[in-house]
Amino acid sequence: MAMTGDELRAMRVRKRWTQSQLATHLKVTPQYVGMMERGEKDIQSHIEDAARSALGDPDHPNLYVPDGALYREAQQAVLAALRQHPDLSLNGFRYNGFDKDPFEGAKSEHDSRARLFSDDSLAQIATAIRWIDSVKKIKTYKCGSYGAKHRAERWGKENGLASYIANGALIVAAVHRKVGLRREQNNPNAELALDPDPMPEPKSGTFAHWLHTQTKRNDPIGDLARDAAQDRTFPVDTSSGPKLRSYMRSCRACDEAIEALEEALSEWRAAKKQRVNRS
Repeated sequence: MAMTGDELRAMRVRKRWTQSQLATHLKVTPQYVGMMERGEKDIQSHIEDAARSALGDPDHPNLYVPDGALYREAQQAVLAALRQHPDLSLNGFRYNGFDKDPFEGAKSEHDSRARLFSDDSLAQIATAIRWIDSVKKIKTYKCGSYGAKHRAERWGKENGLASYIANGALIVAAVHRKVGLRREQNNPNAELALDPDPMPEPKSGTFAHWLHTQTKRNDPIGDLARDAAQDRTFPVDTSSGPKLRSYMRSCRACDEAIEALEEALSEWRAAKKQRVNRS
C-alpha cells in the first residue's frame, strides 16, 4: 500500500527532521514535502523508497504525532491565537519578568514564538485541545494555565499523547476552544474558565440527586445538602443507608448530621414512593 501523507509526516517527526532536512535528502523542495504531507501531491514510489530508507529508524519511536486532521487543527489554532494575542509565545504571554538586554529579550521572545510552529509544539497543542475537550468549561476563572498544563501533561501521558505541554501551547488550545481567558498582570500565565476537577454529577433518581435539590432549605437537611454539594467525595453512586452512614462516620460527622441524614433518607424514600404510586 502506498505511503500516505500522514505516514510520511509521522515518520519525519519521529526522526526529528524538518521538512527542509527531508527535502534535501529527497532532492525536492520543502514546499513539495509539505504538499505530500498534506495529501496535495501523490508520493511517488521512488520518493517513498528514499523516504523509508532515510526515516525508517526513528530517533524517537514513542513520540506522539497527531493524526492529520488534528495536526492541521493545531496549525489553525496557532494562527488564530496569534491573531488575538500577538505577544503570545511558547512560554506564554509577554511580561517584564527578565531583566535582560532589550535586544536579547526581543530575540528570546521571537524564538519562543517561532517554536509554536514546530512539530513538537503542534503535538503539544493537539494534546491540550483533546484534554480541554475532556474537562468542564465554566463561567468563572478557576484554573491557571500553568496548573492546567501540568494536568494536561498527566492526562496526555496516561492516554499515549504528548507528555510535555508548554504554557503557551496550553493557552493556544484554550483560545482555540474558546475557553474564557483572563490574562494575569505582568505574568506569562492566564486564568482559565475551566474546572479540571468537576464535582461528580449524581444520577437522576438517586438520593444524592434529591439531596442536591434541597440546598435552599433552612434546616438540618439543608445544612447536610449544602455540605454534600461541596464535598467531592460524597457518595453519589449509592442510595444505601448503611453505606451513606458509614461514609458520614468516616468523616467524623456529628450526631446531628447523622440524624439529618436519616431524616433526609426518609423524606427521599417517601417522595420516591409517591412518584411510583402516581405512575
